[in-house]
Amino acid sequence: MISAKFAGLDVFASLSRPERVKAAAHRAVEEQAAQLADAIREAAPSDKGDLQESVRVEPTDDPLRVTVTAGGTPGTIETNKAGVEFDEALMIEYGTSRSAAQPFFWPTVEKMRGTIKANIDGAMEGALEE
Repeated sequence: MISAKFAGLDVFASLSRPERVKAAAHRAVEEQAAQLADAIREAAPSDKGDLQESVRVEPTDDPLRVTVTAGGTPGTIETNKAGVEFDEALMIEYGTSRSAAQPFFWPTVEKMRGTIKANIDGAMEGALEE
């Protein structure tokens, strides 16, 4: 799991500058999180449909923070012969003693980190200029 720390136009125009910046940041965080989730789905092994479908954006109590998550769903939780549950997302990302890692989550996050930050910063700067 990773946390991304990072209304109509007529309503937006009536907001004070701090409110406009916060609203712009909120929209930018949601948009960037959705793009990150799409990229993670695309990077996940294509033969792992349940894994791809498990990638989601979850809101938090802070409107400027969301969580992008892979795994943790019934389709990705498996039980081995010893009765131990494990998450397919973790097994694929980090590998096991029997299968090589196929990193899809963290490499995507790292690849997009700079763009995400720049896009959120740009949205906030644009709101400041209005």
